[in-house]
Amino acid sequence: MKQWREPMKAVAIYGYGGVEKLQCCDLARPRPKPGEMLIRVRAVAVNPLDWKIGEGQLRLFLRNAFPYVPGSDVAGEVVEVGSSDSGFNPGDEAVAFLDPKKGGGYAEFALCKTSAAASKPASVGFAEASTLPIAGCTALQTLRDLGAIKEGGSVLILGAAGGVGHFAVQIAKALGARVTASCSAAHVDFVKGLGADVTLDRERDGAEALRHRYDLIFDTPSKSSFSHCRDALNPGGAYVATLPSANLAFWMAAQSIIGAFAPAPRARLVMVRPTRADLEFLLALTASGKLRPVLGERFPLEQAKAAQELSREGHMQGKIVLEPKYS
Repeated sequence: MKQWREPMKAVAIYGYGGVEKLQCCDLARPRPKPGEMLIRVRAVAVNPLDWKIGEGQLRLFLRNAFPYVPGSDVAGEVVEVGSSDSGFNPGDEAVAFLDPKKGGGYAEFALCKTSAAASKPASVGFAEASTLPIAGCTALQTLRDLGAIKEGGSVLILGAAGGVGHFAVQIAKALGARVTASCSAAHVDFVKGLGADVTLDRERDGAEALRHRYDLIFDTPSKSSFSHCRDALNPGGAYVATLPSANLAFWMAAQSIIGAFAPAPRARLVMVRPTRADLEFLLALTASGKLRPVLGERFPLEQAKAAQELSREGHMQGKIVLEPKYS
């Protein structure tokens, strides 16, 4: 006989489609297995990944099962652990990354792997912490791993006011880089406040940005291309996009041949892999005041449709967050 499980409020999709497919529903509360823990969700960040999965854009890669609960970035309190050696105890405050194939964040309770979770400092709010796993780790791993940015390096960040971009500006500065940031005119002052050395209006100054040379060009919205940016990279520099494209695939295949003869600019695609170590690094940076997660809009969980619609429109400063309300 199946063990009865308590219900929980969630927002799910029962098939691929647009934002209108999101439905408020009651689902069974999951139970953690060894290596997992259950979190009472206090905040879940909304990422473009959420609605792209819902639209079926990634169905060939993820093959999601239905009902599917979106959401990969959560912060909350540990309710139950699957094994005693997890490093977490009930009552601990934590931030976690959920596998996008399974999702689960748009709910009152979410299941996560303990290896992709970190303890949340008391000085960091749940909403701020929830923004770190995908957006924060994407920025960190691009700058540190793909760009190999160190003290004195030069970085151009496209889409600098967005969820990933606003983290990239701050993390690049924390790594000691000189940062040129491109954004819309409406967000120039905001990006300056993040610490960018040079801030450019992308419409007016887009050509000016590419007259200089950089060790890394980070195309956070993936709306440019390696072909367009290649001449603005130093030998051995990298252009990194967050989404695949035909142009990127061509140059990634070609560079193994070109790079065999001389140092040449590289085309890369960031594939984020949030880890406990990276989450701890970002949380410590946030607690110290060197990293400031910016919250764009905050919605109650039942308004997930409005939150995803806002995310689809783009042009936001910072991150959108959903917050379940408990009676």
